[in-house]
Amino acid sequence: MDDVNQQQEIASEDRLNMRSAGLQNRSRERVEQILAAAEALVVETGIEGLKMRELARRAGLPIASLYHYFPSSSSIVRAMAIRHLDDVRAVLGRELEKVVDPSMPIDRRAYTADSLVRTVLDHLLRTPASATIWDSLRSSPELRQLDMEDTATNARALEPYLRWVAPDLREERIPMLMMVILEALQANVIVIMHSPTDMHARLIDALADMLTATLKGLQTMEA
Repeated sequence: MDDVNQQQEIASEDRLNMRSAGLQNRSRERVEQILAAAEALVVETGIEGLKMRELARRAGLPIASLYHYFPSSSSIVRAMAIRHLDDVRAVLGRELEKVVDPSMPIDRRAYTADSLVRTVLDHLLRTPASATIWDSLRSSPELRQLDMEDTATNARALEPYLRWVAPDLREERIPMLMMVILEALQANVIVIMHSPTDMHARLIDALADMLTATLKGLQTMEA
């Protein structure tokens, strides 16, 4: 009898776990549905046009369901920004895995900056909401803090890349150099995203050349 009861308890727990997993999956799907609708809306109207009632209509949800997941439009903007920054970090991480090769001659390593710049910008320019989201990251005090934290995280993640490109750099200089480089890159990325389409290729070429030249210069600095 004890074995039967134990089996029944296990079966009941399994059903609860399955139900919980199903609810979690549906919640994730609903959140993605809301964020996709929000991104489409801000592309058309800007962040200031992100109204909860209109978003609920576009997402095909009752307004109460929308508020269940997001209490305000600012919470939606933050969620969009976090998702966007995570996507960019993932794109950058995958490209770093491709380009970093310990056997590559040092004098060729700075040129890998070209593919990093082009890959990230290709992703951003194919994501219609990118420019609006980056603008909000720079203009909102709350989101600016999120942006600074993301920049610091990315700078730490890129420190091994800078060590690989310029192995003679003094170790204590690497964190601040990487932070400054990233901030400069982000400012130029915003310019590119807001520029006419026919200027994109030339601006991307210029940004890739600038980063490559910067890295080559760091290779020649005294240790």
